[in-house]
Amino acid sequence: MSHKLIKDVTLLFLLALLVRVGYAIFFVEIEYFFSEDQAGYIQLAQQFSENGFLETSLVRVSGYPFFISSIYTIFGESLWNVISVQILLDSISCIVIALMAKLIFGKGFWVAGILSAINLNMIILSSSLLTDSLFLFLFTIFLFSLLKYLNNDKVVWFFLLVLFISLATLVRPVSYYLLPFLLIGLVGLRLWNRDSFFKVSALIVIYSTVVIVLLGSVHQYNYQKYNTMRFASHTGATLLKWVVPAAYQYSGQGDYQEGLQLSDKKLAFALKRDQLDSLPLNPYDSSDYQASIAKEILFEFGFFNILKAWVAGSVMNLVAPSVAFAPALRAMDHSSFYETKGDGMVEKLFNYIKNSSGILYVLILVIGTIISTLFILLATIGMVKMFLQFPPVTVITLIALVGYFLVVTGPIIGVKYRLPIEPLLTLFASYSVLIFLQKNIHVKHYSKN
Repeated sequence: MSHKLIKDVTLLFLLALLVRVGYAIFFVEIEYFFSEDQAGYIQLAQQFSENGFLETSLVRVSGYPFFISSIYTIFGESLWNVISVQILLDSISCIVIALMAKLIFGKGFWVAGILSAINLNMIILSSSLLTDSLFLFLFTIFLFSLLKYLNNDKVVWFFLLVLFISLATLVRPVSYYLLPFLLIGLVGLRLWNRDSFFKVSALIVIYSTVVIVLLGSVHQYNYQKYNTMRFASHTGATLLKWVVPAAYQYSGQGDYQEGLQLSDKKLAFALKRDQLDSLPLNPYDSSDYQASIAKEILFEFGFFNILKAWVAGSVMNLVAPSVAFAPALRAMDHSSFYETKGDGMVEKLFNYIKNSSGILYVLILVIGTIISTLFILLATIGMVKMFLQFPPVTVITLIALVGYFLVVTGPIIGVKYRLPIEPLLTLFASYSVLIFLQKNIHVKHYSKN
C-alpha cells in the first residue's frame, strides 16, 4: 500500500468516524436502545453466558448477541461501548467500499468514500442495537474479497469471501440462501474458464468446509433438539404476518390490515381443519406450519399479483428516505405507515401524506425521498455504463447480488432492508459521478485550449 493510499485511508476513516460520532452524540438518546427489536438483542446478550452460542439461535441467529456479549466482556456492560465499536466498524466499511471503487475503476476512492461516509442509512444503523451494521461490515469485506478473487483467482481471496459471507450469515440469515447460489456461480465461472477437475474440486471442498465449520453446528443443534435442519425459526411468522399482508396490499387487493386479517383467518381455518388447538410447540414445526399457510395464500394471489407486490416493495425500499429510521424523526408525531390504509402503493402513499398531521415531518420525508431517488437514478446510470464498459462477470455479479436482496426482502418495507445493497449502489453511483467529473474536466480543458 502506497504512502498516498495510507494517507487517504486514514483521512477517510477520520471523516466517517467524525460524522458517526457527531450523529450519535447529538441525535441518539439512551432510551432509543430499548425500543422494538433492540431490547430483544440486549436481553439475548445478557442471557448469552447462561444459554450458550447455539441456544440463542432459536429465534435469532447467534452472531449479533455474541458480538454484544463479547463487547460487554471486554469493555463493560455499557450500551455505548457497543455503539462505539459499531461506529468504528462502520467507518472501516466506508474504507472497504472506497477500496472496491479503486479496485474496479482504478480511481474513485474519494467519491465512493465520501458517499459512504455521509450515507445516512449506514450512519443511523451504526448507532442502533440491531444486526444491520455488523452484517454490513462482514458483507462488505465479503464483497471486496469476491471482487479480488474475480480479478486474480487467488485461493486466499476465495477462502476469505466464503469465510466472511458465512460469518455474515451468522449475524443475519438473510444471506443464507445466497450460499448455494454463490457456490454454483463460482463453480460455473471456473468451468467456463476451463479449469482442471482437480482445481474445481478443491474449491468446492474449501467452500463446503468453511460453511460446514461455521454453520454446521447450528444445523446439528437444531436437528438434535428440534428434529429439523432449518437454520432459523422465524421464517413462517415473517411470511404469514408480514409478507402476505404486504403482498395483499401492494398487489392492489386491499389494505394491509385486511391482508393481516386474511392471514389470521386462514391460520384459524387451517388449525380447525387439522384438528389443532394451537400452533405446534416445536418452534420449527410452528414456522413450517405458518409458512405452508402463507404459501397457499400467495399461490391464491397468482403470479402477477405477487410480481406486482414484489416490484412495488422493491421500488419503495430503494427510494425510501433513510431519515425515516432516525430516532429524532420517529419521535415526532406521525401516523404509522403500515397501518395507513390504501389499495396499492400509490394510494397508500397518498393517504399517508394526506393524513399526516406534522407538516415538518412530511417535508423532511419528501426531501429525503427526493435525495434517495436521485441517488438511485445515479446508481442506475452507473450500472448501465459499467455493464457496457467493464468485464461482464464483475458487473453481472454485482447486479445479481442487488437482485438477490430485493427478492428475499420482497414487499416488506423498511430502509434498513436496503442496507446490504448500499455498498453496491454506492459503487454504481460513484461511477456515474466519475463519468460526470471526467466529462466536465475534459470540457473545461478543451475550452481553455
